[in-house]
Amino acid sequence: MRAVFRCDATVSIGFGHLSRCIALAEALRLSGVRSTFAGLYDTAAKEQIVAADFDVVDCAKPVNTEAAERELAGIEASFVVIDSYRIDEIYLSGLKSMGLAVVVIDDFCKLADYPCDVVLNFTWEAPELGYPQGPSFILGHKNLLARRKLVERRQKSNERDRDGKVRNLLVAIGGSDPKGLTLRIVRLLNRHDLDLCVHAITNENPELESELKRFGAGSCIVLRQPDLSQQLVWADAAITGGGLIKYESAFMGVPAAAIAQNEGQDGETKVFSRAGLVFDLGLADSVTDDELAEALHTFCSDADLRANMTKQMHGSFPADPSANAATSILEALRR
Repeated sequence: MRAVFRCDATVSIGFGHLSRCIALAEALRLSGVRSTFAGLYDTAAKEQIVAADFDVVDCAKPVNTEAAERELAGIEASFVVIDSYRIDEIYLSGLKSMGLAVVVIDDFCKLADYPCDVVLNFTWEAPELGYPQGPSFILGHKNLLARRKLVERRQKSNERDRDGKVRNLLVAIGGSDPKGLTLRIVRLLNRHDLDLCVHAITNENPELESELKRFGAGSCIVLRQPDLSQQLVWADAAITGGGLIKYESAFMGVPAAAIAQNEGQDGETKVFSRAGLVFDLGLADSVTDDELAEALHTFCSDADLRANMTKQMHGSFPADPSANAATSILEALRR
């Protein structure tokens, strides 16, 4: 079988959709499915796809800018996987009219109808969202799309002793950081004498480098990379954005505090927090510096809070949720 993944990824768009699509493509490959990625990609995105050993087809415009048949003209596939907030019912119907089976990776159940074959939503609250009847549904966190290296290194991460004081702190906001949250958080962490070694996942930033010099030996910028498996194994705790990385941290058993970059992330982070899987730092645009600094101090200082979070994480995810999702998709498409 052949799959084509239609998603976009640039610094301005972000890389979350691409990362979880690569995770699914990696899992499908275990079942013999060959995958091609078609999208609007910048150089960093293409490098991720090529590093994962998948083919790339450049699209000049984002998803649902042109008719579906023009976007995927000349690409042979048994089914298409769509991951974009730009989709609508007309676009999905256009894909179906091409004779393709259609899989939608979804987050929020925002469409009134889903004219496709399969909907995959791995968010915590997905089973409660009230999707309309029609396609097959693969819902819930046991289908988390985790990259292969995360799956391979999870046991090592879970065996780490993260009790007691935080020494190694990872700051990983996401594939893009348009609000400058990495620098803001590092500055606020400097208000407290926490004796931390901080790794900040971002691009080169002289101002941030200067701030990191005030922390313990080894504190540094770690340039954006295809997966965070090594950094999550290293970390005692993490400060993340409100998107995919908070799920990856939970999967790896790393206690995390998340700051949402938009209202969608904020609502979903609150659900994740109620499940005991993340410490909610609030919405970036509304939380004040004083509030955020106090919340960061609470998270980093409260060992019991983090220990309870880690315990909840260890019991929440299967060993290979991506393989669960891939197997369920293929079974649904064969019906």
